[in-house]
Amino acid sequence: MADKKSVGHAYNIDFLNVVFAACSVFLLLSVIWMVWDDYDREWKNTQRRFNQLEMQVTNAQLQQAGRAVDKGKLQALEAQQKAAQKNVASNQAKVDELQSKQRDADVQLFRATQQYNAAKATYDQDRYDFEASRQNKEGGVDKKAANVAEEEKQLTQLNLALEKATADKDATNQTLGQYTGEVTKIGKQIDEMTAEQTRLHKRLDVIAPSAAKDYFLNAPLLDFMAPTIKIQQIILPNVVDDVNFIRVPKMDRCQTCHLAIDKAGYEKYPQPFTTHPNLDTYLGSKSPHTIDKIGCTVCHEGMGQSVSFRDAAHTPSTAKQKEEWEKKFGWEEPHSWDYPMLPIKMTEASCAKCHKQEIYVPKGARLDLAYATFERAGCYACHKTKGFENIKKPGPILTKIDAKLSPEWVKNWIRNPKAVKPTTWMPRFFYNSNNSSPEDAVRNEVEINAIAAYLFANSDATYTPAVKSPPHGDAKAGEQIVKSVGCQGCHVVGEGSRETAGPRRTFGQPLENLGNKTTYEWIYNWVRDPKHFSPATYMPNLRLSDAQVADVATYLVGLKGAQGDAAKATVDEKSVDAVELDYLKNVMPVEDAKAQLAKMNAIQRQLDLGQRAISRYGCFSCHDIKGFENAQSIGTDLSEEGSKLVTRLDFAFITSIPHTSKLAWFNTKLHDPRIFDQGRVLQPLEKLRMPNFDFSDEEVTRLLTALMSFQREIQPPAALPVRSARADYLIAGRTLVHRRNCVGCHIIEGDGGDFVKLVADSSLGPPLLTPEGARVQPDWLYAFLRGPIPIRPWLNVKMPTFGLDDQNLNGVIRYFGAISNTIGPFQSHEILKTASDEGTGKALFEKLKCQQCHVLGAIPKDQPTANLAPDLRMAPERLQPEWIALWLKKPLDILPGTRMPMFWPDYPKSFYPELGGNAEAQIRAIRDHLLTFKGGPSPKAGAAAAKSANDNH
Repeated sequence: MADKKSVGHAYNIDFLNVVFAACSVFLLLSVIWMVWDDYDREWKNTQRRFNQLEMQVTNAQLQQAGRAVDKGKLQALEAQQKAAQKNVASNQAKVDELQSKQRDADVQLFRATQQYNAAKATYDQDRYDFEASRQNKEGGVDKKAANVAEEEKQLTQLNLALEKATADKDATNQTLGQYTGEVTKIGKQIDEMTAEQTRLHKRLDVIAPSAAKDYFLNAPLLDFMAPTIKIQQIILPNVVDDVNFIRVPKMDRCQTCHLAIDKAGYEKYPQPFTTHPNLDTYLGSKSPHTIDKIGCTVCHEGMGQSVSFRDAAHTPSTAKQKEEWEKKFGWEEPHSWDYPMLPIKMTEASCAKCHKQEIYVPKGARLDLAYATFERAGCYACHKTKGFENIKKPGPILTKIDAKLSPEWVKNWIRNPKAVKPTTWMPRFFYNSNNSSPEDAVRNEVEINAIAAYLFANSDATYTPAVKSPPHGDAKAGEQIVKSVGCQGCHVVGEGSRETAGPRRTFGQPLENLGNKTTYEWIYNWVRDPKHFSPATYMPNLRLSDAQVADVATYLVGLKGAQGDAAKATVDEKSVDAVELDYLKNVMPVEDAKAQLAKMNAIQRQLDLGQRAISRYGCFSCHDIKGFENAQSIGTDLSEEGSKLVTRLDFAFITSIPHTSKLAWFNTKLHDPRIFDQGRVLQPLEKLRMPNFDFSDEEVTRLLTALMSFQREIQPPAALPVRSARADYLIAGRTLVHRRNCVGCHIIEGDGGDFVKLVADSSLGPPLLTPEGARVQPDWLYAFLRGPIPIRPWLNVKMPTFGLDDQNLNGVIRYFGAISNTIGPFQSHEILKTASDEGTGKALFEKLKCQQCHVLGAIPKDQPTANLAPDLRMAPERLQPEWIALWLKKPLDILPGTRMPMFWPDYPKSFYPELGGNAEAQIRAIRDHLLTFKGGPSPKAGAAAAKSANDNH
């Protein structure tokens, strides 16, 4: 115990004073440190830097706005304004007198209005009381009637007084306007010219630094009152977060740092001060996704409540960016938030939160490509996924394999598909990272042989080709047909990588190495009529002549290349028995398995093994195989995979990736699906079995985007797009044209047109279909889709017959109508014929030389193919009358790049004297003349026959 200093004190007071002083100093320093730390917070410094930047940008915009003003016009207006003001000054006494009268007139009008309104209210009340009393046969009705009549007279007098007061004011204003009207008019013109400058000046006044803001409102300890540097917060009541099983309104504070995210003019500046891309679509005040409705993290993910870089759970997009963040911000993989931000390339995955089960989202190019890749790889076949149900299996049928393939080719194909066709989507099941050791080779070959044996043993022997021993044709002519008719919209012929070709051009099987795969007879019959071999195929009928079919088949059968990988081990009966016993032991006791094996002969053992191997690897998910008609998918349901917590993923012994990153796990899984078996002791049937697609980095990124879009449905209906018939038609139509790969040839809503890019002149390729609903009549479109006819017969490209049923045909028609917003009751067009207009329409048609490009029966021989246009005799049956008028008026607005001339560039003015130089009248006269044409080609004649043929398949 310390010595006592004096009586009554237990401790040394001097020592306690020292301790107290030290603690006081420490507390003072801590408070100063705390205040400074708060003042120097990361987001506050960001806002200070942005304030300086905003001053620079606003000043630059002010200068730009000043340069944009017509100085000569402004000076002229200012001179006129001065002259007008001088005129007012010379008559100032009269102006003052009129302004005094104007004020008096305002007072009189106000009084008259108040008196009239009060009397009107009393009159309405008393009249209702009178009417109710009369209806109920109460007493005193006559008195009430007289009172109402008197009040009505008074109201009439007050109304006359109100009208007089209004007229007096108007007369005074009119007289005053003779003196001051010109000043007011010119002032408005000047204000309109300098409106942007005025707005920017006001903004500069708001953001300009000042002592009050810098040294008072934003000062330490005083910045709790009305600071200009503060957290910017958005609360979205219609968008929610799921926090510990409770749904709470989403809160975003991202704008605390991203201050210019919804402001134009900051596009060239780095983060966090840059403008969000495409403000017309995202965050802009005129966009469908304004920032006050959707915020930030509903799309980008991350922790919206945080205001620090690390806690916000940013995710770098590249390894270089990751390295920069680690050095600059001390960034590390988020540990405290389950849903870190998506990399920039994957942000569109969040579109699916609101655009549920839509495989095409306009202006969501990356998500659309991701879904196309997901479908083309056939992921949905093994993994059930909402929005991808009831889709045709991605692989060809194997129920007639004996008529198409040889057992040896099938074995090489199963062993390593890419060794045969580098651009195929068929994955590799064998010789992967968990079954490529020398001891695995025998088992691999046993299973490959067994699968092939089962497929051929269960092939439909009743199939017969429609044409046996078909004649051969000219390979060069066949190559020209394949490259020009449209085959390359769905098929590639050894043209670069699968990634480069993209999911649309790999919609169909690659044509490379086809000569090694099958016979000339099969190719001929397939090209001639695909549905004869596979009734459910999406391959359309190109309606080629037999000679053209022979040419194409001769060309395709000549496409030969590598045979594929040879067997890597020798298989004997003992090895087959060992693998079969392994499968049997997996489902029954060992002794029962041995007994079951002993009951079977060698052929039965191999076929049973083939069936079990097919069941294990899920081949039936992608292919129709006899015996597996009711088999269920073998993969994990992916419908909510994007919401899955990282703690539910098994990283096993893989330490090369962070165990806190869901994206890293998915990325590793897609690159090497069986890598998580590494380091584990497993029996063959315990090993992972997902096949390897040999995805490129870009393809993996696309699939990651698709996976991250598969989210739990937590958003309330108020956050979702409004449903309507038009919206439903758009969704269903987009699904159809993408799953049938119409976009492989045609551009629709800005997407697709891969084949058009291969055509030397895009005007000679498949047409743009975005305006199709406004352009053609529904009945004609229905007949055309049933039985297509050549619209431009001089072209090589050909619209095939898809054999769609009525439900899908009407879906297409409604879709095109929804795009053009032409859904509604049927409208007929009546041609109003007059002798003058009818003759004028024909005269203008000839004057403008329409027939020089447009066909009227015979194809002009003196015109280049690129200049020719469709037969106008089809117009009455094919085209919408209102569309014809719009097309004549502004063709470039409908089809940018068209060769159709702009005959009325100064619409509504016209170069031509007919019909008084009225462009609208001239256009309608030509339109009505076109609607008198007859005798053009029509698809309606063949539509019924095509329907019958399709229904018979």
